[in-house]
Amino acid sequence: MSESFPLEELRALLNKAKAVDKYCYQFGAKSHQYQWNPPASVEEVEEFEQKIGVRLPEEYRDFLLLAGNGGAGPYYGLFSLQKILYWLEDDIDFKKEPVLYPGIEIPQEYYEDEDKYKYEDEDEELDDEEYDCAHMIDDEEQENDSETEGEDYLQGCIPIGSQGDSYFMYLLLSGPNEGRVVYVESELTYVFFPREQGFLAWYKRWLREVSGGYHIFWFGTNLDGDEDELRERYQNTTDKDEKRLILSSMEKFPVLSAASKAWIVEAAQEYIHESNTRWLLGFLPTKELDAFLEQRWALGLYDGIIWEIYDVRNRYRGSEEETWAFLDHWGKRIMKVLPQISQEHWYIAFEMFKKRPWLKLRDVAGLLDIVGEKEKPTLLRTFGTFPDAVANLDVFLKELEERENLKLLNAALLAVPVVKDETLLAALERVCEELDEELRSSYDLVYRNARAMAEHVRDEFINPPMMGIMRPRRIFLQIDDEFNLKVNEKHEAGGIAVHPFIALVIQERFGGVPATPQEWDQTLLEIKTLILKIKNRHLRVDGSTHWTYIVPPDKNIPLKKPYYYALSDWSLIGRMCNLKRLVIEHLCIEDFSFLEECKNVETLSLYNTNFSDCRLLLKLPKLKKVDLSLCRLEHEDVLETLQSLGIEIER
Repeated sequence: MSESFPLEELRALLNKAKAVDKYCYQFGAKSHQYQWNPPASVEEVEEFEQKIGVRLPEEYRDFLLLAGNGGAGPYYGLFSLQKILYWLEDDIDFKKEPVLYPGIEIPQEYYEDEDKYKYEDEDEELDDEEYDCAHMIDDEEQENDSETEGEDYLQGCIPIGSQGDSYFMYLLLSGPNEGRVVYVESELTYVFFPREQGFLAWYKRWLREVSGGYHIFWFGTNLDGDEDELRERYQNTTDKDEKRLILSSMEKFPVLSAASKAWIVEAAQEYIHESNTRWLLGFLPTKELDAFLEQRWALGLYDGIIWEIYDVRNRYRGSEEETWAFLDHWGKRIMKVLPQISQEHWYIAFEMFKKRPWLKLRDVAGLLDIVGEKEKPTLLRTFGTFPDAVANLDVFLKELEERENLKLLNAALLAVPVVKDETLLAALERVCEELDEELRSSYDLVYRNARAMAEHVRDEFINPPMMGIMRPRRIFLQIDDEFNLKVNEKHEAGGIAVHPFIALVIQERFGGVPATPQEWDQTLLEIKTLILKIKNRHLRVDGSTHWTYIVPPDKNIPLKKPYYYALSDWSLIGRMCNLKRLVIEHLCIEDFSFLEECKNVETLSLYNTNFSDCRLLLKLPKLKKVDLSLCRLEHEDVLETLQSLGIEIER
């Protein structure tokens, strides 16, 4: 152990940091509470070194022995030796010299390019189901992604702390950078070396910055030093990247001095001609920010300004009225020069200004006729978020007729507002019917979104939300289950439709789904009580919405003719000739006309369903009792007639 180890200095700084951040507001502080673990024993350290086959760097070794075996530190704190062992990779050789060094660039092919397995915005899905196909890669590609040629990038390093998620702090054990800390994402998509040359310098800096009340999030990614030191460094360097880093590092100070504010305003002029100054704007006071933007506007740097306005709009340093005035001032000017702005940035303008009263969708919808094919889907999606999108439904109906450009069609499906409109529902149904047969059979993304949107719009007709009434559940099957049950296949005229949920209830009651048409006929005659209520055991997918995906009946086996499965068709209930008690609760029934055939029903519960037309109850000659609580009733005068006949009605 080194006699020069600054234990008392570290302890004093730690106590000061704890006092300054007494509520542990700094990132990760609640996990370590500014407390060191008890120091490690020499035996513990030597045992650890024996396991990894290399002696620890002296500064870190002394810290473990004299200060603490982990505990207080940057981010979520420092690991103990025991926790380091937990995180060690089995196949890493710690005796080898590290491969990582400041400035290293990890070849892109080393780590998986996750973006190529993600849908772009225009390929987004509308419904809640998850589809694994977007993340599938073949075995050979997966194997190549998990191997590297030559040395392992993490050799000669140990993880000493977590930054959260898959980000860790590593310590280099040997080589020219022995004792330095490096930040590493577990898939090596991110490698960063703080400037500090050793563990103690890095650790002391963290303590100093916490003690100084600095803003700390990605500690160590900016530069060390107080305001005066950073300003001096700026004056003494000509390196453009270093200058930017120095300016960015000023963000750590909770309050800037007058000298620093004036210096930043002056320094900003060096970047006035650059295409992107978003990183700089947060340092400029309101008046100087306005002047800076005006200078850039005069230079015609519209593409940059549109993003800069987007960035600063939520942190504009004026009152709410001044902020709106700021947006209106720039918004109207940007709209006038929109043709001079790159089309790929148009959607940003509309995203910012769409809620301002002077911008109406009708006034800008014509841009869809001139925007490029690549940008059109994004622009259409943005138009779908306009407050007056419903009033301009024709804008989206036109694009729903697209059949060749599927990205554009998908954007239209995702953009069109959900509203009770017959023309819209018909357009969506046409999309489902007219898409290429191959797309429909493979349940392509666009086809799935078309179906989902059609159902959302259909909801507005048969099951709209109502204040104070829980929305009844609509029943669906997952796509694979639909396919296996042949739900969407065309059936011969005269067939008998079976709703899958009715089949599921029959299966539970009789021990299975009838296997033959004759068994079905007999089973329907035997049913005197039918209770249709969703239970947890019926759920295929847990969900909080009113769309409920149920488990399929009888292992996904299709029915034999003339019976067939059909969602949205409940007419089988009308074939239960001896049915006396019918209970349907918390469900959305697409068509209640089957009630006309329920001639022997005496007790009926439609509690919290979408039942509305009370006239249907007149078709039940033996009805004695009916529960219509939490229903959306129409023609309620009929209920008085029923009550006069002695029928008990609850509502």
